[in-house]
Amino acid sequence: MSDANYLIARPKQPLIVTIFRGVTWVVLVLGVYLAGLVYLVKVQSGLDETQPADAAIVLGAAVWAGSPSPVLTARLAHALELFQKKQVNYIIVTGGTGTGDNLSEAEAGAQYLIENGVPASNIVMERDGRSTLQSLQAAARLAAPLRLQRVLLVSDPFHMLRSLKMAHDLGFEAFASPTQTSPISTRPREEWLYMVREAIAYTSYVFGGQ
Repeated sequence: MSDANYLIARPKQPLIVTIFRGVTWVVLVLGVYLAGLVYLVKVQSGLDETQPADAAIVLGAAVWAGSPSPVLTARLAHALELFQKKQVNYIIVTGGTGTGDNLSEAEAGAQYLIENGVPASNIVMERDGRSTLQSLQAAARLAAPLRLQRVLLVSDPFHMLRSLKMAHDLGFEAFASPTQTSPISTRPREEWLYMVREAIAYTSYVFGGQ
């Protein structure tokens, strides 16, 4: 039998087998993509690009009973240190009011900074953002009149890759300045879960703008 006749005579695979193989390949490709992106999140989390800038942008985190949560406190303490070392002239605190709270993340952040010696005139508050993207978009609008273009992003290490992408897309000259004292960093398993979540969130932003 010739090759041509063999190809013609070969029975077709059942549809379910074709679908199964297709789904398997899709899952494999997505798995490789996600693993690669988690690796990039991990690599960026280990980079500290701190350098002189116009402002530090503190990305919000939870407020507990009117006070910054331990995660938010770690971010604020890092921004405070940047200000004290004259790495930045302004601190932009971000974050809206969570469910059940009467104080926004930005207001709690500003209160912490003022109590620790930062003049109110050197603090800019973004009080409406309910996501990283919303907060950075609002921060960009507030920064423009003050000509704050070169910024240090202050957040947990795992948050840096996505935040930098968003900030660059908004026109900031942004650099990573992650806090090293967040309680999340002391819990490796939890930190890896956050990295996976960040990889998914990064994909959602790049392909869906969210």
